[in-house]
Amino acid sequence: MNQKTGIQIIAAFMILSMVLSSVAYFIGNDSSYNGDNQFINNVNDDYFNIAGKQVFHSFNSITDGLQMSTPNVTSAQFIDVEYISFTAFSPWHEQLPGNITTVKKLSSSEVSALYQTSTLQMYYAQLPKDDIILLSTMSPKKIPDNFMPTYSNDGQYIILERSFDFSGFNVMGEPTIYTNTRKTIEDVLTIIESWAVPATAYDTFLPVLNHSAEYCEYQVVNSQVDFADLYYMGMHRNDDGNFTRTTVYYNPTEETLSHIQEYADGGIEKGFTQYEVTLDGNIVKVVLTGQLSQVIDEDIS
Repeated sequence: MNQKTGIQIIAAFMILSMVLSSVAYFIGNDSSYNGDNQFINNVNDDYFNIAGKQVFHSFNSITDGLQMSTPNVTSAQFIDVEYISFTAFSPWHEQLPGNITTVKKLSSSEVSALYQTSTLQMYYAQLPKDDIILLSTMSPKKIPDNFMPTYSNDGQYIILERSFDFSGFNVMGEPTIYTNTRKTIEDVLTIIESWAVPATAYDTFLPVLNHSAEYCEYQVVNSQVDFADLYYMGMHRNDDGNFTRTTVYYNPTEETLSHIQEYADGGIEKGFTQYEVTLDGNIVKVVLTGQLSQVIDEDIS
């Protein structure tokens, strides 16, 4: 073999090694990749089998979801599906009427269909121009079947562009992120990676969150209602089977304030075991406890 041929072989080997290394980075050690842009991964209850950095953020309440969201969120909901399923025989949160939740509801079954697995916790936020942010945890942990992997702008995360089943973008982790635009998912990643304290949707809803319930397995916030500048609602199932509903209003209308005080005056007579109204400056907080049918039928405005 002459010197020129030897150099060509070495160069070809080096190029092949670089290509294989690049592919291996995207695929990870436990996955394989085919020409249809599919990851064939082993299901792992503890970790997503995908290369790149994965999301890791506290995710136990609507506050956690809002702290990961851009400031322009107009409404959001958080559901602890796992806790509700553990403490009740029926998914009572799906019975909540729109007149008290005030948000566009997304069911846990729809989120489970998105990943073909069981949803544990979920957060769904609406933004202007029909943009959305969906955060969720799941068991077992599964990666979508069809996607095109690309690097995030900072080169740390792998963004999965989905166009075959559900059009949108994913970044896997705890919680997993799903958005309908690339810009929104990059904005969320920027918030997560910021060393400073960035502006988030948490700041937008802070006036009502400061007075929210300590723990509720169903929570909503909304800045688009016509009876207050900001609205919060949390529902919790108590150990005795009754439910406690907490509503918080920032700058409610005079008509709403009048109705709330009227409802509270007859609350105990209507069978509620608790009916408390607290006024604190621009904040009105209402806490009532009773059977599910009572709690969801009581008007909020």
